[in-house]
This record gives sequence, C-alpha cells and structure tokens, in this order.
Amino acid sequence: MKKYFYMVKRWDIIIILSLCILSFLPIAIFSYVKANEPAPANGKKELVAVISVDSKEYKTVTLTGHKGTESFDVKQPDGHTNTIEVSGEEIRISKANCNDQVCVRTGAIDKQGDTVVCLPHKLVIEVKASDGSSGDADDPIISS
Repeated sequence: MKKYFYMVKRWDIIIILSLCILSFLPIAIFSYVKANEPAPANGKKELVAVISVDSKEYKTVTLTGHKGTESFDVKQPDGHTNTIEVSGEEIRISKANCNDQVCVRTGAIDKQGDTVVCLPHKLVIEVKASDGSSGDADDPIISS
C-alpha cells in the first residue's frame, strides 16, 4: 500500500472530500423545502386512496379518519381479480390472481405519494391529498 501512497496528491484529497460533502447537498435542500412547506389549516391533510384500473378511476377511498377494516374486490371482464383491504388509515392489495404477487408483497401504504401497482392487471392505488395533489412538487411529465 505504501508504494501507491506517493501517487495521491494534495489536490486529489481536496477534490474527493469536496465531492463527498457536495453529495449531501440534495438531502439538505429537500429537507429545507419540506420543513418550510405550509401546513394545512386543520393541521393534517385529508388523505384519499385513488384506485385506477387501466388509467381510469375506479374508486376513491377516504383514509383519514377511517376506522375498522373494509375489503372489496376489483373484478375485471378478462378475469383479473384483486382484493383490496382498507384497515384503519392504511390500504393494501391483500389478494391477486396474478403470477408475480408483487402488489401483494408491497404491503400497506398510508403516506401521501405512496403507490401500489399491479402491472399484469393495470391496477394502481395511489394515496393523494383530498385536493388531488400526490405530494410531489411537480406533476409527472410522463403519462400513459
């Protein structure tokens, strides 16, 4: 190791340390922006889960203040079935007749901007604020 030490110069170390410090800059910026976001009037946003099938809104479920457990099936004409479970203020896909089961293994979501996607069935569950915002500063540019 000592035979390679002479290859490292002072400016190499300065550049490497500077890049390491700059790599934390995005975290600092996003934390600052998030901390300075205006709070809603009642202190908490009302969250809703929007369930879409093939890019068409199927159902909207209010998550804020939801009590108990509710379960319903999303059946499609081609035989695809997903069982969606709302438990407390969380929503998840509890059963699906797709092969990969990624949507079931994703688990429950409850925060603004969270999504569960079942690609084979073209089903998307997204948690949004009741005003329609998904939690991102900008709306996505790409849409299907």
